[in-house]
Amino acid sequence: MNRDISSVVSAKRIIDDGDMRLYRALPSPGRTAVGPFVFFDHYRHQSLRGIGDKPHPHAGIELISYVLEGGMEHRDSMGFRDRLGPGDAQWIRAGRGILHAEQPLGGRHGLQVWASLPPGQKFAEPAYKSWRAAAIPQVDLPGTRIRVVAGSVAGVDGPVRLTTPATFAHVRIDPGATINVAVDADAELGVYVLDGGLGAGSVGPVCEGSLALLTPGDAVVLTGATNQSTDLVIIGGAPAVGPILFSGPFVMGTEAEMAEAKRAYAAGDMGRLEGVPF
Repeated sequence: MNRDISSVVSAKRIIDDGDMRLYRALPSPGRTAVGPFVFFDHYRHQSLRGIGDKPHPHAGIELISYVLEGGMEHRDSMGFRDRLGPGDAQWIRAGRGILHAEQPLGGRHGLQVWASLPPGQKFAEPAYKSWRAAAIPQVDLPGTRIRVVAGSVAGVDGPVRLTTPATFAHVRIDPGATINVAVDADAELGVYVLDGGLGAGSVGPVCEGSLALLTPGDAVVLTGATNQSTDLVIIGGAPAVGPILFSGPFVMGTEAEMAEAKRAYAAGDMGRLEGVPF
């Protein structure tokens, strides 16, 4: 059964000042999560000004960073250092807590998404891994190109494995082309438009900066804008389990867990990184 668009959430413009544009699609008043993903940022900037370039903590989540253009240097309190370029992907399990910083190497265009760790895994040990662009499988179909970062799309499995089964795929559609790709029938899925747009469906056209939520089904069928190529990502997976509590960069399931994460950060138990004031 083909999935249809059930509703559309417009991402909020957090920053738009001529140098940087930052859209936040999750969380939003219209939607708390899509699958395990509870936070979705889409950014572009022209200068060396960064997002998250100062050391800061995370806890209770896994995150995926995906670079579309430009690059960044990563460092964290576990001792991992890395450089990412166009088409590269990064996975961090923050778990009980990690400090990290992402220094842009120039202008940049990319995504950062957070998946809530399930109950019982909120304080898992931190971990880190990255994949170069060549290690992310690409599927070329008539009128479209699909890079599968996580989950299964068009019969291809991505290399990133989250604690909760998740799907993350970057799709480019030629002007006016229609794609029909197999997806996990059990996954809760949405489509976020990076550039271009999607043709009118049951809820009308979907433009850049919008998150279209999909009905259940085992295939995604989408038609791109007629006047330009369309870039989008398919995201989702098994639904997030338990309450979702935000406090800045921490995502927990109970007030007691949140208090413990804040105590650990204040005590320096999440490690140390140059620039953190303790």
